[in-house]
Amino acid sequence: MAVAVHRTRRRQPPEETRRQIIQAALEFLRERSFRELSVDALMARTGHTRTLFYHHFDDIPALLLALIAETGGELLALAEDWSASGVRTPQEARRRLASFVDFHTRNAAAVRAVVEAAHHNERVEQAYGAMVERFVEVTSDAIQARVDGGELPGIDAPEMARALVLMVNGYLVDPLRTRDPDRALETLVAVWTRTLFPAS
Repeated sequence: MAVAVHRTRRRQPPEETRRQIIQAALEFLRERSFRELSVDALMARTGHTRTLFYHHFDDIPALLLALIAETGGELLALAEDWSASGVRTPQEARRRLASFVDFHTRNAAAVRAVVEAAHHNERVEQAYGAMVERFVEVTSDAIQARVDGGELPGIDAPEMARALVLMVNGYLVDPLRTRDPDRALETLVAVWTRTLFPAS
């Protein structure tokens, strides 16, 4: 039976096999830690051989880079939308922050794995760092627009953006936060609105 499964799957498009491997990794990381992830454990979930893994990825860090590309694109799109909107009101800030909390809740396992791997692998660290820096940049632009418009005097926009972004990332990587997204959102709204909308 297992042989028949492998033969059937060998005929499927390469992109489908790649998708199965990525999905298996996400499922694994929802149940176990990144430190336990191995090619053998991963491929046992797909029904494919470990050799097929190496047709798509050089190693486990390369798989995590694929996860960054996939999930990071959505996160950066949220950040770009934040910057483009200007975020002029506390209500708008709440809506944007709700999107970030939702993203981290849905992708908690992948985000935690990437953060953990970034401490041990230079390629993952660079890719994750580039994503965070872009998030800092667009957040800084949004804050600077309010400073230039006289709505927010006396703030160093780049440093404030960096502090807020790193705080959000660190806070939402904590497993307890994504288990209670409503509470996490209220906390982030309080921090961001009291910082960026002090008059309200």
